Amino acid sequence: GKTIASASFDNTVKLWNAATGKTIFTLKGHSNAVRGVAFSPDGKTIASASFDNTVKL
Repeated sequence: GKTIASASFDNTVKLWNAATGKTIFTLKGHSNAVRGVAFSPDGKTIASASFDNTVKL
C-alpha cells in the first residue's frame, strides 16, 4: 500500500510514492498508450496492458 501505479497515454507506467505523491520510477516499453495496470497479489509484479496489443510484466 505504499506505491501507486498509473497507466499513461505517453506509453509509460509510472510508480508513485503514495505518501508524498512523488514519482518513484517510470517504466517504458510499450509502443502505444497504456490502458491499464495491476499489481500481483504479492505486490512484487506489475502487469500493464496497452493499445499496442501487448501485456508486459
